[in-house]
Amino acid sequence: MAAPANSEGLRKRRPSLSDSDEDYGTDDSGDEKEMQNIVKDIESDKLKQETLPDSRWTKMKSTMKQWGETSSCHGIPHMAQAHTIVAVIVWAIILFFCACGFVYLFSDTLLTYLAFGKLVQLNFAMESSNFPSITFCNINPYKLSEIKKIPELAALLTVYESSANGTLTS
Repeated sequence: MAAPANSEGLRKRRPSLSDSDEDYGTDDSGDEKEMQNIVKDIESDKLKQETLPDSRWTKMKSTMKQWGETSSCHGIPHMAQAHTIVAVIVWAIILFFCACGFVYLFSDTLLTYLAFGKLVQLNFAMESSNFPSITFCNINPYKLSEIKKIPELAALLTVYESSANGTLTS
């Protein structure tokens, strides 16, 4: 025995199970009958749901939604979890442009690689350059006048200058 449906298609629950016994009396046999009626209603609902075959569209839609929610591709889970058609369309557009950009960049890189291009540029001309070939860096924290004050460092500097001039004798 099914309860009447309200305007939203949902059945109203009978108040006897949730309300206190003071309002409806303490008749245990009535409670048992009501419990059996509720169980029968639930079982009949399950049977109705099981007997109604899903359409192809419903099966495909649920399968696509499940795949989309578990997909590791960026953007697809957002599309599958969107609540409005506008959000789905926005995510589809974003995903489409990203896919097009990927295909363009990938194909451009692949074509450049498969061209096997060789770039060889040799310059043998002895032209004068704007910059000297040797650059001296004057960022030296040691002052020559301070080094000459210490005898050991002054001797080392003399040996270094002698070897640079070629006058060092052993």
